[in-house]
Amino acid sequence: MKKFLIILGSIFLALIVLGALGIGLVAVRGNALDKESKAYADEAIPAIVTTWVDKALLDRASPEFNQATTAVQVYQMFRAWESGLGHLQKCEPAQGQSLMSVTTYGGKTISARYTAKARFERGEATIRLVLVKHGDKWQIAKFDVSSPQLVPPISV
Repeated sequence: MKKFLIILGSIFLALIVLGALGIGLVAVRGNALDKESKAYADEAIPAIVTTWVDKALLDRASPEFNQATTAVQVYQMFRAWESGLGHLQKCEPAQGQSLMSVTTYGGKTISARYTAKARFERGEATIRLVLVKHGDKWQIAKFDVSSPQLVPPISV
């Protein structure tokens, strides 16, 4: 019985150590993903809203974005945003974080959600984007601009 308890205790100890290592690796990986995705968001948001050129968003769009939204819809939204808000005056750094999720079939999805406050010629706006990582490349899965100057709220 004593030998059995020693073996069982050793197995539990090994599981605890492996679990702690796994949690540590996930934490380190999560921090790296947060830094990567934030850098991408901080670069993408001003690049898109400074000029209101729809190509700036479409060049960064994910397959999911392209499946849900047409280039014509993006063009129309950008014209509405530009006429409602005008040119970008200042954009604050993006706030948010990345998220890793595992599907029931063993696949994984890496995404991130960010929000940035911006000041334009005609008022303030909140810019929200959802990023998704395909391979080693971040892409935009959803892009939204909301402001009291935009009635009704417009998103793509």
